[in-house]
Amino acid sequence: MTRVYVIGFMGTGKTAAGKILEAKMDIEELDERFVTQKGMSISQFFDTYGESAFRDEETKLLKQADLPVVITGGGIINRLENRQWMKANGTVVWIDTPFDVLWERIRDDSRRPLVSSKEETESLFRQRENLYRETADVVLDGRLSPQYLAKQIERLAEGNQFGLD
Repeated sequence: MTRVYVIGFMGTGKTAAGKILEAKMDIEELDERFVTQKGMSISQFFDTYGESAFRDEETKLLKQADLPVVITGGGIINRLENRQWMKANGTVVWIDTPFDVLWERIRDDSRRPLVSSKEETESLFRQRENLYRETADVVLDGRLSPQYLAKQIERLAEGNQFGLD
């Protein structure tokens, strides 16, 4: 099996695809692992320790992940070290979703510490967009169903050729 790292902004469908994949294979969802290990939500951790401390913990979790599919948080690509690690250790899949679609999915989600106004969230999205693009080996359209996304990620993890059905 090939390790697959799934990247993308908040609301792209990473977690939804991951939930579908869990029924078929072992996956690691870094945000869920963080919450389990720390015993607090990411928002609580941000409020208490700050974003930099969270990113340090996120990098540790990334390097410890050893399952075939690793679902990352939206900001994992902020650090060059993380981008290089994923590129060197697997196939990086970016779920690319237009901002307007993302905004409809995340705007009322209080569990996301970096979601504020639409303008500020879009600015963050634009800052990260090129990092996702540069890091990705494969790009999937986040407007497609979570089932489709999961199937394509599964095919990559199994070492099969990526292809449209």
